[in-house]
Amino acid sequence: MKHISIIIYEDVLPTAVSNTTALLMSANEAVVKRGGPAPFQVELIGAGGKNAQREIPVRFYCSKTISDDFDTDIVIVPPMSTGPGDIDELLSKNAKLISWIRQKYDEKAQVISLCTGAYFLAECGLLNGMPATSHWGAIEDLQKRYPLIDFKADHVVTYSASIVTGGGGFSSLNALLYFIEKNCGKDISIELSKFYALDYGRTSQSIFTIFSGRRLHSDDEIHKAQSYIEKKFETDLSVEQIARQVNMSKRNFIRRFKSATSLSPIEFIQRIKVEAAKKAFEDGETNIAAITYRVGYNDLKTFRTIFKRITGSTPVEYRNRYKTQAAV
Repeated sequence: MKHISIIIYEDVLPTAVSNTTALLMSANEAVVKRGGPAPFQVELIGAGGKNAQREIPVRFYCSKTISDDFDTDIVIVPPMSTGPGDIDELLSKNAKLISWIRQKYDEKAQVISLCTGAYFLAECGLLNGMPATSHWGAIEDLQKRYPLIDFKADHVVTYSASIVTGGGGFSSLNALLYFIEKNCGKDISIELSKFYALDYGRTSQSIFTIFSGRRLHSDDEIHKAQSYIEKKFETDLSVEQIARQVNMSKRNFIRRFKSATSLSPIEFIQRIKVEAAKKAFEDGETNIAAITYRVGYNDLKTFRTIFKRITGSTPVEYRNRYKTQAAV
């Protein structure tokens, strides 16, 4: 039986804790029904005291804290409910927890982060030189903070021998399904995915991504260029035209743009256009050709190719899944 420590810290997301616990306990039940021994001993481990009270009416009772002396096989770090502006404070007040995670990893425990729990693994250096994922909305900030990590914005799960990271929101439960499959077998993992209506085998979270503009940098000229693109994206923009707006050579502009945003100017333009098209589909527009031309593409095939590469879905699939009202 493997001992699993689910970490409870002050700003932990309660639903993630309950869902994680439920999925692991269900794995135990499924294995026992098949005549096997329960594979997991699941405990809540407090980063502070044994009682963790959230501002909503939920209280977690932890059987141990990280100050206690105990062995564990797996450490699971759930996501946080903290907003982007509070990350520094959260990491600072959880310095002891971050050191503890590193210690347990050095003692050969497997470590799993769910969604924004990746901040803790990144902060203690466990992900340096490795692929990792998190919530799509946190990837840009994570990339800026931890440039030695190869963040995969579209991945639902990344894994190595001892570290697993899960993507955003409930898609991170796929990381737990992966873990359960490795420890209990594929049949158990599939059974649980059906019972909990989880999308077994999902590999990309791109379809859920909302492009936020990559503004977490301090290059004023590139900010101006981004604003110009956001205003003029429906036209036939060229890199040379944008570079002239900020009085740069094309070569220097491309270099500075990619340094600031981690995207080339062309990639940025494509993402702005696709985001506008997604919004049109969500608003109930159904004419793909009309949307294609309005966001600045003259060729439907090119638009479909770029749309699928960025979202993981064809325009038709996205429209049918997310339209919210009948077309007028």
